[in-house]
Amino acid sequence: MSDHIENEGKKGKFMMWFIIYFLLFVVLLIYLYQVNSKLVF
Repeated sequence: MSDHIENEGKKGKFMMWFIIYFLLFVVLLIYLYQVNSKLVF
Protein backbone atom coordinates (compact mmCIF):
# COMPACT_ATOMS: atom_id res chain seq x y z
CA MET A 1 0.00 0.00 0.00
CA SER A 2 2.85 2.41 0.83
CA ASP A 3 4.42 1.65 -2.58
CA HIS A 4 1.37 3.10 -4.27
CA ILE A 5 1.59 6.38 -2.33
CA GLU A 6 5.33 6.79 -3.01
CA ASN A 7 4.76 6.04 -6.68
CA GLU A 8 2.12 8.76 -6.92
CA GLY A 9 4.55 11.27 -5.40
CA LYS A 10 7.25 10.39 -7.95
CA LYS A 11 4.77 10.75 -10.80
CA GLY A 12 3.67 14.17 -9.52
CA LYS A 13 7.25 15.43 -9.17
CA PHE A 14 8.08 14.16 -12.67
CA MET A 15 5.09 15.99 -14.15
CA MET A 16 5.99 19.17 -12.24
CA TRP A 17 9.60 19.21 -13.50
CA PHE A 18 8.50 18.25 -17.02
CA ILE A 19 6.11 21.23 -17.16
CA ILE A 20 8.71 23.61 -15.69
CA TYR A 21 11.39 22.56 -18.21
CA PHE A 22 8.88 22.70 -21.06
CA LEU A 23 7.87 26.27 -20.17
CA LEU A 24 11.54 27.33 -19.87
CA PHE A 25 12.22 25.78 -23.29
CA VAL A 26 9.30 27.69 -24.86
CA VAL A 27 10.49 30.95 -23.29
CA LEU A 28 13.99 30.29 -24.65
CA LEU A 29 12.62 29.70 -28.16
CA ILE A 30 10.59 32.92 -28.04
CA TYR A 31 13.64 34.86 -26.80
CA LEU A 32 15.88 33.47 -29.55
CA TYR A 33 13.22 34.18 -32.17
CA GLN A 34 12.96 37.82 -31.07
CA VAL A 35 16.76 38.29 -30.94
CA ASN A 36 17.15 36.82 -34.42
CA SER A 37 14.35 38.96 -35.85
CA LYS A 38 16.22 42.13 -34.73
CA LEU A 39 19.39 41.16 -36.58
CA VAL A 40 19.94 42.87 -39.92
CA PHE A 41 22.12 41.17 -42.49
